Amino acid sequence: MKLSFTVLFLFVFDYSFSQNTETKTNEIWEKSIAFRGGIGVQKSLFTEIGISKFYFFDNGYFPITKAKYISVEFSPTLKPSKENTIYALKIGYEYTVLIVSLGIEAKYQTDFTANDFVITPKIGLGAFGVCTLYYGLNISANDKPFSRIGTHQLSIICNLSKKIKNKI
Repeated sequence: MKLSFTVLFLFVFDYSFSQNTETKTNEIWEKSIAFRGGIGVQKSLFTEIGISKFYFFDNGYFPITKAKYISVEFSPTLKPSKENTIYALKIGYEYTVLIVSLGIEAKYQTDFTANDFVITPKIGLGAFGVCTLYYGLNISANDKPFSRIGTHQLSIICNLSKKIKNKI
């Protein structure tokens, strides 16, 4: 089971960060590096910070954005004597058409005593991929070793770029 999730993770990572050799003359995506930040809940509160490669395309009717990102997630504890803070490293991809976003992320989370690999498909509503409210479904590869990490995830994510502020 862990092997299949690892292979899936590597496939998604390779596909999302590989270069496309085809040149498309009719589509011009404006690229920028964006700061990524967010807060959410998955039985307990978490926050994330990172960077994303943010793409913006305006076809004349409605804007389309996509983002490839890497971030660090923190899930602090209120009872440090009984449980540890959970840290996670995650990569993902988001695609937004006007206000509807779809995304997928893979994360490795640990509290330095237990660990887990999680795939989270997400759907959300927001403003052009810049600020989005997501619902995600955490799929654990290690039978959910953390009691504070649930199956369902609700988060608000922002991709902040200098170039995008002139487009909206």
